[in-house]
Amino acid sequence: MAETESSDLGKGLVVTFSVLGALGALAMGGSSFLAFANHDDTLQLLSGVFLTVALLASGIAVAAVHLYD
Repeated sequence: MAETESSDLGKGLVVTFSVLGALGALAMGGSSFLAFANHDDTLQLLSGVFLTVALLASGIAVAAVHLYD
């Protein structure tokens, strides 16, 4: 089997952006729940922002795996 070495920078970026993506997803869930409970449109908009942050961070984490492989 071929062995590949990955850099510490790549691993750090993957962990960092994965955690950021997970936190964004949790924040999205919390704000969407509060938006539904309080009938607040501002929290619904904020939920969309958190979704965008989660998706971008997850995409960067996947790109870091391939860039620093």
